[in-house]
Amino acid sequence: MARCGAKTRSGQACQAQAMPNGRCRMHGGSSTGPKDLSGNKNAAKPGSIYSQFLTDEENDLLASIELGRVDDELRLTRIRLMRALARENEFGNTLELDSEKVEPLELDGKAVEGAEKVTRTSKVRDYAQLIDRLTARIESLERTRAELLKTNPPEQPPVAKIEIEVVGGRTDAQAPDDGAAG
Repeated sequence: MARCGAKTRSGQACQAQAMPNGRCRMHGGSSTGPKDLSGNKNAAKPGSIYSQFLTDEENDLLASIELGRVDDELRLTRIRLMRALARENEFGNTLELDSEKVEPLELDGKAVEGAEKVTRTSKVRDYAQLIDRLTARIESLERTRAELLKTNPPEQPPVAKIEIEVVGGRTDAQAPDDGAAG
């Protein structure tokens, strides 16, 4: 029976049973990773977490956003604020569908063919609170941005040409002789 032999944290060789590739299940025996990344529908892509919920215009803006930078976080928060304001304008204090669950209808423990049970939950969303939170986030990010600009001002453009004007300098007649010690 072959042993894994991978180095463990204690520095000893792993004594677990090896799989056909020579390593145990803990040290890489059972999976060699995805074979084709392009075919992996679940692979994370830049922006994939939020992009399905954004409009085309917002996706275009998101492509230029680098998360973690204050300016970009401000842009993203402003997008969210615009969306919250639009939703508040559209729905206000009305009931909105929160979730919907569809399941087969059962009578006496048996499913009724062609019939479904639909359970819907609705609620009134508190857009005012969301807008207040987003506005406070923007204010906080603006304050952070101002502090960062104070301590790290933006780089000045490189100096292309330096001009020096000599005022009250000596003329050639006043220049010391080459042999004189000065």
